[in-house]
Amino acid sequence: MEPVICFEMLYSGLEPAEKIAAVAALGFDRVEFWGWRDKDLEALRGACDKYNVKVANFSGQRRGSLIARDTHHLLGGELRDAVAAARLLNCPTLMLLSNELGEGGRVLETCADLSPEAKRANLKTGLERARQEAPEDILLVLEPLNTRIDHPGYFLSGMAASVSLIREINHPGIKILCDFYHLGVMGEDLEAVIDHYTAEIGYVHVADFPGRHEPGTGTADWKGLLRRLRDAGYSGCVGFEYEPLSDSEASLAAVRSLWDSL
Repeated sequence: MEPVICFEMLYSGLEPAEKIAAVAALGFDRVEFWGWRDKDLEALRGACDKYNVKVANFSGQRRGSLIARDTHHLLGGELRDAVAAARLLNCPTLMLLSNELGEGGRVLETCADLSPEAKRANLKTGLERARQEAPEDILLVLEPLNTRIDHPGYFLSGMAASVSLIREINHPGIKILCDFYHLGVMGEDLEAVIDHYTAEIGYVHVADFPGRHEPGTGTADWKGLLRRLRDAGYSGCVGFEYEPLSDSEASLAAVRSLWDSL
């Protein structure tokens, strides 16, 4: 497994390239972020080259909802542009969401007029279209989010439903972004998630719960969960995507301590 630092909520006030420098100074060599359109990609690439850091993941879609068939054309354009950005940054993974999110993670389109079955059918069609838009060497990861705190109205909130869809599509280039924070908030048994669904997990996110802060600030047994994930055969990226409760450097020291203990 490889640790990745999501720099979005870290080092408030610094530019992304400066955040990369700060993360690299603490011994991490992989980063991720959310949207790419608000960033200077040439500066990002320059910082990555300078500090020998790789971009592991970012959002492939900020407009359009997979559950809304009439926005699939927006999603297709978003993904094509994201692929071009991924090529520039040598990024191998792009995140997808069932619903478009707005400021603060607010769900913009719930498709309240559609049945759950219709939403699922649209989601499947949208994923299949997304897979056709993306080159074979770029992995697409679909992320379930919690509806209890951060994203009320979001369609895809459970691991079982997500995996069922992925298995139905049955393409090696579409997997699940398993965010243990979101699943924990939803009350899922995280050990069971690892035991039953590791084969469908293409990327992992970590933040403690409650609170969405760095590991060690909540109730999860991160050492046990990450060891279990590794022992189940997962060898991919583990992205630490959290809002620091302490200062950024202290929070990253906690991440490093956890990682070194595995």
